[in-house]
Amino acid sequence: MRITLMLLLLCWNTLSNGQAYIKDCQILYNKVYSADEFSKKDERDLLQTCNEIYSEAIDEDNTEEALQSITTAIRIYSELGDQSSVLKHIEKAMSLAREQRDDYRLSLLYTYMGRAFTNLGFYDKAKDAFDIGLRLAIKVDEKDNGHILKLQHYGGIAMIFEHSNPPNDDQKNIAYRDSMIFYAKQAYTEAKMISPQHTEKALWLGYRARILGSVFLSKLNYEAGAKYLGEAEKLLSALKDKRFMISLYRFKGILVYNSSLPDRQQKALYLYNKSYSLALIYDIPAELYFITDAMAGLYSEMKMTVPARLMADESKKIKYEIDQNERKAILIAEKTKVDPETKFDLLILTYAIIGMVAVVIVTGYYYIYRRRPKHYKHKENITEVNSADIESRTEQINRLIKMIKDNDGSFYIVFKEVFPEFQKKLLYFHPNLTGSDLELCAYLKLNLQTKEIAIYKKNSV
Repeated sequence: MRITLMLLLLCWNTLSNGQAYIKDCQILYNKVYSADEFSKKDERDLLQTCNEIYSEAIDEDNTEEALQSITTAIRIYSELGDQSSVLKHIEKAMSLAREQRDDYRLSLLYTYMGRAFTNLGFYDKAKDAFDIGLRLAIKVDEKDNGHILKLQHYGGIAMIFEHSNPPNDDQKNIAYRDSMIFYAKQAYTEAKMISPQHTEKALWLGYRARILGSVFLSKLNYEAGAKYLGEAEKLLSALKDKRFMISLYRFKGILVYNSSLPDRQQKALYLYNKSYSLALIYDIPAELYFITDAMAGLYSEMKMTVPARLMADESKKIKYEIDQNERKAILIAEKTKVDPETKFDLLILTYAIIGMVAVVIVTGYYYIYRRRPKHYKHKENITEVNSADIESRTEQINRLIKMIKDNDGSFYIVFKEVFPEFQKKLLYFHPNLTGSDLELCAYLKLNLQTKEIAIYKKNSV
């Protein structure tokens, strides 16, 4: 009731003072999810308020207010697992962000797009979305915002590996798991770099620690999993927003179940029940499905037939509803482009291509026939080609070296922009390379010595 009255009051303020629109959606978001008692009605009111502010801002041609309100609405849809609504609104929001040249919100929107594609099984599109979002995050001046954006994109890439089915081949399966851990660690590192005084550091660091813990559990590394889940619990349990505790309790239940503790089944069930209670309060379908499925299996193992059947039935019902919603979202996802191409007039495009071909031919002729030395070597040494490649990009190389020295988590993203063909060629010949393997290869490409790499990575030679 208190939150509802607050919503009405703030809505009235927005009508009397247009500038108040800018902050109201963001303030209300924090108020609703950090209230002493969460209410689904307050959440629905919040969504309605954001959508109304967006419509009125569009009518008034106030693109800044429209962008901020629609971004908050998309965030809520994403957290609810409503992929259809995310994808329906995302292109309008991105168009506004580009118009405003707002790299921060555009990068954030690519996070929500990538998550939607991941949940719907469009993994290539998801990876493209997260990569674009990372490139935009690097441009964001405010350091903490940059770290928060990057941790979400790195975390998103880790989730792609978790959601997609690893190959049956054991070697490739290991590469999948290693890549998942690599990107989950990158996300965790970015969270650690957020300023201590930032109001949401505990949230982001706790959330990334929880995900890193669950990733280690998937690799059956229970010791590391327990370490990160313990850190996550300390940080997240102190927050009023309890949504992130749902999955934490579930994974702690899995950890306890796989331990050698006495009464491990009962202790796991206790944690599952805590997860289930919160999942019911916040009504997040994906979380409800995971926990009811886990509880059904545990009840069955404990020979508790009735609750096992009830949970199994509830799990099937939730899964059916999720599948129904995802079928609608898949149709939208198929039509949604990750990075809409600029539309050129066909004639202009044709002339541009002809011009480019002509330039290439003339330049090639000049270098091959006019500047070729008398004793021309038909077969160049690969090392010489690489050196020339490096020397032609001195300024970019210096920037990359500095990023390595600073242990900048976004190094490899920038490296791929400087050497766009590098990863593609490597993976063509060696498809089992992991994320950490590729980063090491990037250091070698930059002619770093083993000793230097060890110093920068704080490893032994």
